[in-house]
Formats: sequence, structure tokens, C-alpha cells
Amino acid sequence: MKNYKNHTDEELMSFIQKGKEAAFNELYARYSNRLLHFMYRMLGQDEAKAQDFLQDLFLKIVNDPSKFDLQKNFKTWVFTVAANQCKNSYRQKNKAAVNIDQIGEISATDHTNSIDDDAFKTELKQRLNELPPVYKEVFLLRYHEGLSLNEIAIVANCPLGTVKSRLHSATKALSKKLVHYQH
Repeated sequence: MKNYKNHTDEELMSFIQKGKEAAFNELYARYSNRLLHFMYRMLGQDEAKAQDFLQDLFLKIVNDPSKFDLQKNFKTWVFTVAANQCKNSYRQKNKAAVNIDQIGEISATDHTNSIDDDAFKTELKQRLNELPPVYKEVFLLRYHEGLSLNEIAIVANCPLGTVKSRLHSATKALSKKLVHYQH
């Protein structure tokens, strides 16, 4: 069996399009945990739904790998598919989005990186779930998945300026709600 560890994601998708199962296994190993964590957070920590969505996403890759354009970046594409699944689920719930203005203004100081406290982490997760999906999405993609602003713009299908604005709003809202943790 061929070792696919040294191939790029895009090369793996090329192999998958040619029916190479081991290439799929490598791609799954690279992305399944990251995607599961991302969807878990996007879906308000609904693990069962995140697991279902992850399986659906990888079934799409297996059943129709030609949907991926080999000239594109796989990481951006797969996170776009995952984000769209989560957004569609959110829309189907018909929940009213929290107005970011109701969350309030904050100070520009954000010390969350220096705090390693269980209570803080628990409250951050809770407050993150209170954000509108578009703010939560950019925050998670940036700070939990490490995507660049340009990659987030592609995933979120919006201009770079909108990504920056949403990220700023998310950070402001979270900082306001977590102000008692700031030094």
C-alpha cells in the first residue's frame, strides 16, 4: 500500500478522484478531528450533530470527489463545506440571531490569551455560543483553526473587509462579556 503522508491535500484529492482509498484515509486522518471540533463549536456544542455532519461531509467527498476543483485550496474548501452545513442547520432552527448591539461595547484590551482558567474557558464557550453565527464562524476559523483572514473570506464567502469587521465585532462582544477576567 502506498504511503500518502508526504502528499499535499490537493494531491490526495486527485488520488481520491482516481479511486485510491488509502488517500482518503490520510485526508480523513488529517482533517476529521479539526472539522469535528469546528462543527461542534459552530453547532453550540452539539456533539451528536457535529459527528453526523462530519460523516456527511466525508461521505460527500467519497461519493463525489469531483466536486473539489484540484486548482483550489482543499483546507479552504473543506471548511467552507463544513461552515455551510452548520449555517444551514442554524437557519433551519429559525432562531432569532442575537443583535450584536445588544451585547454592548467593550474596551479594546483583550487579555484572554494569558488566562488559563477552567472557569474562563467554560464561560468563553458559553459566550461564544451566544454570538450570531457569522461572528462565531469567523472567530472559530481564526482563533481555533488558525485560518488567515483571506482564507476566512473564502470560507465565509464575503469580502475581506467584512471578515475583519465581523472578527472585530466578535472580539468586542466577547471582551465585553468577559471583562471581569481582564487585568
